[in-house]
Amino acid sequence: MKRIVTTSLLVLSCLLPAAPAQADGPERMPQVAGRGLVSAYQALNYDTSVRLRDGRGAGRHVLWPGSWKVCSQAPEAGTPLEGRPATLTVVKNHEACPA
Repeated sequence: MKRIVTTSLLVLSCLLPAAPAQADGPERMPQVAGRGLVSAYQALNYDTSVRLRDGRGAGRHVLWPGSWKVCSQAPEAGTPLEGRPATLTVVKNHEACPA
């Protein structure tokens, strides 16, 4: 039983967002383009609003974040978020990012 609980906690801890990179000053957008979507979520502050756009333009919804990667982001890395949402353009892991 102890092994199951430990494994469950490990899996759940991987899904929790990381703390912001800078504790002082305004929250800044991290570089997430080129990462998997789960990793991108972890890099963002937990209270950052995130919008996802299908990079193929097909209007697909992300049901399993582990199957998607980030092609581009808005705003650019280093930009203060100032309460603005982050928009991530995503495609499935096996797909190429749009040019």
